[in-house]
Amino acid sequence: MLRRYRCRRCKVVLVVGPRGLVVRRWYGAGAISVALAVFAGGGTTADARARTSPGRAVGGSAVHRWITLVRWLDALREERIFAVAGLERLARRDVARHVVLALAARGAHSPGGDLAASAFVGASAAA
Repeated sequence: MLRRYRCRRCKVVLVVGPRGLVVRRWYGAGAISVALAVFAGGGTTADARARTSPGRAVGGSAVHRWITLVRWLDALREERIFAVAGLERLARRDVARHVVLALAARGAHSPGGDLAASAFVGASAAA
C-alpha cells in the first residue's frame, strides 16, 4: 500500500511504498527480474508469464506470447526501468540477458550462485 505525505513547508507530495516497487508498473522489481531471467535463459514469454504472473486465465493471444514482458523489454531499452544503459540496438533476448547480469551484479552475485536469485535481490535494490 502506498502512502502519500505532504510537506508542510513546501507543499510537495511524497509517495512512500515498500521496497521493490517499480514506478508505473503493476509488477514489482523482483517479479520483473524473474521474468527476465526465464526469458534470458531461453524460455518463451509464455514461460515467463507462467513463472511470474498470478493470473492463470489468459486470453487466446496470450497463450503463446506475454505482451507485458515485451513491453518491459522495450522499456528497458529506453532506460525507463532499472537504468541499464546501452541496450538500444540489442535484440530483446539479449536485453534480458544484459539486464539480468547487471541486476545480479547489483545483488552481489558470487560465482557459482543462482543468477536469478542474485538478480532478484539486485532488482529490489535498483527499484
